[in-house]
Amino acid sequence: MNTEIIITESTFFNDSVQNITADYLTSNIWVQGFFYLLYGGIFLIGMFGNALVCYVVARNTQMQTVTNLFITNLALSDVLLCALAVPFTPLYTFLGRWVFGQTLCHLVPYAQGVSIYISTFTLTSIAVDRFLVIIYPFHPRMAIRVCLGIILGIWVIALLLTLPYGLYMTLEEPYTYCEEHWPSVRLRKLFSSFTSILQFVVPFCVIAFCYICVSIRLNDRAKLKPGSKTSKREEADRERKRRTNRMLIAMVTIFGVCWLPLNMLNVVDDFYADTNHWTYYRLCFFITHSLAMSSTCYNPFLYAWLNDNFRKEFTHVLPFIKPRNSTPRTTEAYRSEKLCNGNDTVQESLLSSLASRSNQTRESIQLESRPVLTPVFHPTERTINEFTDVEDVLL
Repeated sequence: MNTEIIITESTFFNDSVQNITADYLTSNIWVQGFFYLLYGGIFLIGMFGNALVCYVVARNTQMQTVTNLFITNLALSDVLLCALAVPFTPLYTFLGRWVFGQTLCHLVPYAQGVSIYISTFTLTSIAVDRFLVIIYPFHPRMAIRVCLGIILGIWVIALLLTLPYGLYMTLEEPYTYCEEHWPSVRLRKLFSSFTSILQFVVPFCVIAFCYICVSIRLNDRAKLKPGSKTSKREEADRERKRRTNRMLIAMVTIFGVCWLPLNMLNVVDDFYADTNHWTYYRLCFFITHSLAMSSTCYNPFLYAWLNDNFRKEFTHVLPFIKPRNSTPRTTEAYRSEKLCNGNDTVQESLLSSLASRSNQTRESIQLESRPVLTPVFHPTERTINEFTDVEDVLL
């Protein structure tokens, strides 16, 4: 992700406004109509899906868990991105000038950069949280206040990191362009490179690392489950593992596919100024930019719709959505779902279960009057065997 959503197009206007008619592809009314429809669809779907996620979490206090609060923060950043980046970018480009005033010239690019930082850092936080829950199941789960502190920190950091970009945007005359004016070209390139690394390279590496580790751990855990299984149970476990792996792969792939092309275009534009004179430059910009903005439509599906609790809330809010048929769950499955979607720790749940078994053992000893010692359980040795539904934290 990159704050250069407007940087790229403003640089283009500055260098090639006289040749605007030469770019016959993006000047064609049918091409412009296609992009208007594309951006309009992204705006409607992104706004509706992310606003719905925010609403269902706000209306139900039981939904306000650590994972869901991160997902809500992601939805808020995507709403901000839909409201500012999606409509203003094509309008500014196709109109050929900035018609929204001095204040919005500073505010819109700044808010775009902030929302992208928030979205990227939140996706990274979700991946790290899932990594910690799966890899270290006996560590205490993150508290709500810690989660809120992280979210607040994300907003503050995003506001500070994007501040230079908002300050150096100015409204130019006589062409009425919203342009950047940095003290030096070197400083602009340093800022752009830093932004690309911090908004895309680092988050992508962290997200990929976390989900690869999670996938490996789940595969290893499946192999270590003791006891005999029926063919139906084995097939169900295999299907569950495949579904989880597909979702993890989809999260990493969509993040990379959506934002890598735009970041590559911005890097090329920063270090090779002649790129702006390429005939198909504007067309490439719109393709990569619309692809990046489409992530606002995928995030509600990947991070909310695949979660059973979110889907149940959606059916309450939107009656025309039919709930998916599901098989009855066992007591252990309900315990695991509460554990993964709430704020209890895995250790507390396991110790509770082990204590219950210990009490049952004591009762049987008293009834049989046998001088048998109560067995000592070691939770750290039974992590994988006891916590059988830890994948629920991902769904």
